[in-house]
Amino acid sequence: MTQSRRLAATIAASTLVGGLSMGCCGFKQTYCCQQGDITPQPLGTISDQVWQKQEENAEASDFVVHEHEFVGNSVRLNQAGEEHVKQIAARAAQVPFPIIVEQSSMTADPNSKYKYPIHNDPELDLQRRALIVQALHTMGVADAEQRVVVSPALTPGFEEFEGERALSRGFGRGGMGGFGGFGGFGGGGLGGGFY
Repeated sequence: MTQSRRLAATIAASTLVGGLSMGCCGFKQTYCCQQGDITPQPLGTISDQVWQKQEENAEASDFVVHEHEFVGNSVRLNQAGEEHVKQIAARAAQVPFPIIVEQSSMTADPNSKYKYPIHNDPELDLQRRALIVQALHTMGVADAEQRVVVSPALTPGFEEFEGERALSRGFGRGGMGGFGGFGGFGGGGLGGGFY
């Protein structure tokens, strides 16, 4: 063996030994010196907890009686509001969430210059809260007095321009909410289009 080949073999061996000592501690181990445990985990082990927490947070939004579920600026629930309160009563015993009556925002302030209906009405909010408490007591929710609060909704609703944009985005793609103009349904064998 020539001297240059011996030198190349020595460099290769020392590089291999150095690489092994700096990398993982061994080939068959599940613990890497620098990275901790590297044992493969089942799919979803890390991400499932995140999704479950998001789902739990979304469940709390089911227990918000929104302002649009009342008839105008009154204390009377509309039909959708009545149905929603029934659903809340049916599920209230299984969950720890507060029951929120969304603050009003469509009252005209008599002391304002233009009297636009854009203000909160704390008195109306308390009357709505009392109505919800009474309705829930009637439907068997014993702790309604402690759980019903007046507060802003947990998630903000759409502003007018956001709703318009979402609507046009949904119907703007061929009139079928992104299905590509009937092509998504087979298109009758005409190349996926509609003629």
